[in-house]
Amino acid sequence: MGNFINERGPNFKAGKIELNAIPQYQYNKGIKKEMKAGMKKEDLEEVYESMLVIREFEEMILKLKNGAYEILSDYEYRGPTHLSIGQEATAAGVCSVLNITDEITSTHRGHGDSIAKGFHAIRRMTEAQLKERCPEFAGLSGEALREAVMEDHIFRTIAELFGKEAGYGKGRGGGMHIADFRVGHLGANAIVGGGVPIATGAAMTNRINIDPAEKGKVVVTFAGDGAYSNGVVLESLNWAAMGQFKDPELSSINFGLPIIYCIVNNHYGMTGRADREVNGVSTLARRAAGFADNNMHAEVVNGMDPLAVRDAITRAKEIIAKGEGPVLLELDTYRYYGHSLSDPRTEYRSKQEEALWKEVDPVDCFRKNLIAEGVFTDEELKAIEEKVAERNRKAARRAADSDDPVPEDVIKYMYTDSTSATVPAPYNQLMAKGPRPTFKRDAESRMTYKAAIEEALVEEMERDARVVCYGEDVADYGNAFKLTKGMLEYFGRARVFNSPISEAAIIGTAVGMAMTGYRPVVELMYMDFALMASDQISNQAAKWHYMTGASTTVPMVVRCSVGGGKGYGGQHSQSLESMFAHIPGTYVVYPSNAYDAKGLLKTAIRDDNPVVFVEGQLLYNEKDVVPEEDYTIPFGVANTIAEGSDVTFIAWGPAVLDAKKAVAALAEEGVSAELIDLRTLVPCDYEAIYASVRKTGKCVVVSQCVDIGSFTGEIVSKIMENCFDDLDAPVLKLGAKNGIAPQAHCLEKAFLPTVEEMVAAAKKVL
Repeated sequence: MGNFINERGPNFKAGKIELNAIPQYQYNKGIKKEMKAGMKKEDLEEVYESMLVIREFEEMILKLKNGAYEILSDYEYRGPTHLSIGQEATAAGVCSVLNITDEITSTHRGHGDSIAKGFHAIRRMTEAQLKERCPEFAGLSGEALREAVMEDHIFRTIAELFGKEAGYGKGRGGGMHIADFRVGHLGANAIVGGGVPIATGAAMTNRINIDPAEKGKVVVTFAGDGAYSNGVVLESLNWAAMGQFKDPELSSINFGLPIIYCIVNNHYGMTGRADREVNGVSTLARRAAGFADNNMHAEVVNGMDPLAVRDAITRAKEIIAKGEGPVLLELDTYRYYGHSLSDPRTEYRSKQEEALWKEVDPVDCFRKNLIAEGVFTDEELKAIEEKVAERNRKAARRAADSDDPVPEDVIKYMYTDSTSATVPAPYNQLMAKGPRPTFKRDAESRMTYKAAIEEALVEEMERDARVVCYGEDVADYGNAFKLTKGMLEYFGRARVFNSPISEAAIIGTAVGMAMTGYRPVVELMYMDFALMASDQISNQAAKWHYMTGASTTVPMVVRCSVGGGKGYGGQHSQSLESMFAHIPGTYVVYPSNAYDAKGLLKTAIRDDNPVVFVEGQLLYNEKDVVPEEDYTIPFGVANTIAEGSDVTFIAWGPAVLDAKKAVAALAEEGVSAELIDLRTLVPCDYEAIYASVRKTGKCVVVSQCVDIGSFTGEIVSKIMENCFDDLDAPVLKLGAKNGIAPQAHCLEKAFLPTVEEMVAAAKKVL
């Protein structure tokens, strides 16, 4: 679809805005009615066993801390203890109606969700799928095979809790970050609400995915009541409800996001109570009214009844199948223990309150009803209970005895070396919606830095249909600097679209898309705004490959421009690349010229690691020779712009242009200066730095970052460590003043490092 012009004029007619009612506790079927409608005895057994597995696992943690879990009386457990005892019906009820490929995200209290997703997926697997999941059981068949795979699921869950190599994340993530991508579990999240934008991004992938095999998937995100006061969670709700997803004037894919937001309302964020204390609404489902006229089909559900939860999820999936998502459900439940076992609960809740909730305990009440309705005998249920307990005991003993990770591998999974060198079908096809953007070159084949970036982006989107581009104002307007102009018309709004002014959601949804197979290139208009999204960059994008033991990759690019030198003042001028170079797990790239900008961006898009791609606005109109043919520039390879023998300049980004002038000025005085353009800070080409410094014996490191805490200091430290005997003078670093970028032109000129200061620094070391 092309441009969209809103032709509606003002309408100030008096009236009232009516908010639709939100239903609550509508379920009234029960076991008999469910069985009449088609639910079988084995389905009820599956739900009951699922809740038992969660309860047994959680009570194991409680007993471990108290030294009362006999099978592990010799094992000292050290780890988190965020129990979800009391919430079993939410996890089992939701996951019991999900397909194997449907996806979930969860919370730091996510053991139950993880267990339930794997449990119900294993119950649905064919024999071939079971053997593919656990080839070591290829000699088994039937129920023996399924039980072996189920025990393996519990074993790997406990092993991750214990920090073992056999765990789902190889012990790198632990229980608060547990994930199993083979059954659509995209990870628990220790940042409150952190999984919600990731799930929203996963739903975006599912909405536009052109692979027929990937169609029809639903995403469920579990987050607690505390999360629904969190900024990125509310941004995600607004994002999911955007009209452009379903407006036929804007998109050919008139399908709402296939996502169900499950508020697991256990009534306490940590110790703060959602009801009457930290919220101003009587029910959290009311949040939905602020984001969609249809209230996102919001409903309050009895979260202590697994059948009520199943019913709500079943109906939500039907809504999504009609293209009318998203859906928000508030699951009213309770956790019997504190935030962790170090929290005795006595300061903020009463024993009477806990007793009243335990009267509707999901496991006990469901058990009583199964017997009362004549579906199971007490003996049958006891047999199931003993099977679950014995399975957990065997898995726990095996986990405790399994190998710890090798200390030498402490950062083994920090980065992946994989790339999208080959684009698989059906993504290797161009599906143009309109005319291709044109790119101007002069008679010498030079083009601007800005045009080179767009050309790289267009070429990569032509090459790989998984590459999408979104951010603020990138669609009809073509971004604030006209850098994406024409891309909407060429690729359509499914792949190029405007986002809300929600930097955290921009990055968080990109993480979700990247983790589910797509390759988003998202834009932050100014690098200053990366601070609004720093959690999603630093705690989410950067960490998931490592925390899952390389079970997933996060191939995404965060394009952000630096406005320093244009008089934009303290909130639009910061060069913050040093900050993200400090965060392991991300690559940081800052090209200084058009040729590098195109080649490095193409490398970034093809790389399977998250990349912070920094663009200097002062460079946008700088020209360089840029080939029309395809080329890439490898990360971690610096460029020697000028060779010299007396002193080395090391720089990146716009500082390279001034350093060139400094080299020329020194040459007029008979000084031979070498200039190294790093191009990428992470990975950094230290060998090129060392080789130059060993040759010249003197070095000045320059950037436009504020001097204190700058990456220039890291380079100086490395030079001192590796080249000390080759130095003839102290290594100097030069950056912006240790202050806030001013707006006044004369002050900003004094704020940023100048050519004259670079020359003076070189003379000082000489």
